Amino acid sequence: MKILSTLLFAMLVITSCGNKPNAEKLSGEFHIISLDQNSELPKNLTITFDAETKKISGFSGCNNFFGSFTVTDGVLQFGQMGSTRKMCAGDANKIETEMLQMLSKVNTFSFENDTLNLKVDDAILLKAKK
Repeated sequence: MKILSTLLFAMLVITSCGNKPNAEKLSGEFHIISLDQNSELPKNLTITFDAETKKISGFSGCNNFFGSFTVTDGVLQFGQMGSTRKMCAGDANKIETEMLQMLSKVNTFSFENDTLNLKVDDAILLKAKK
């Protein structure tokens, strides 16, 4: 009985650890492949996480953006974000606005194979690959 209890406890710990992604997995540059289910995007949209400094940066279609982030118990929060101020025209402006709005809503993330899913609750807002 004692062995069974120990095994069940170990399985519970392993399972619960696997459900909460950590900041270290976020480290690196990711290329945005889908934005709110739109996969017809420019190839140069990026988001880079630095788990050590808790900084985020990237390219949103016309401007570079930057800020900070935290991950606590699987909850992802972005701090105040800033960006360069280039004039954007047409689709670049629309995509940039949509991407930055989606990022402001993100509160969690997951990995599905090698794809990073940035989500609000269970709804996937952005998908990205290294």
